Amino acid sequence: MSSAFAWFLATVVTLPILGWYLVYIITVKVTKKKSYSIRLAADISLVFFILAVYFISYEIWKQSFLWVILIVFFVVAICFTIIHWKVAKDVHFVRLFRGIWRFNFILFFLAYLLLSTFGLITRIFGT
Repeated sequence: MSSAFAWFLATVVTLPILGWYLVYIITVKVTKKKSYSIRLAADISLVFFILAVYFISYEIWKQSFLWVILIVFFVVAICFTIIHWKVAKDVHFVRLFRGIWRFNFILFFLAYLLLSTFGLITRIFGT
């Protein structure tokens, strides 16, 4: 059973879009709410996208960029906190955290697409 779980986890980290889709399908079947399911799938699959970006960048450049990933995550959090405080004059932690988390989902989703494309092109053309 542990090898099946390891296979599933490796697949979801390698193809985080598949992980997002699986969470979405399961949540839609359980809750019957499509918009809620999309948001929940994005919330859960952010971890898969971060791991995928890490491993793809490591595979391309043979160097760990975990520090860059953490800096990006925290810079987004700091910027969102400042903007939220300026606009709302008060910090609502749940809304703030949700916004930070979902913006990072978009950011790492795009990073995943860009790095995957870049990695494929460099492997095909050998540069």
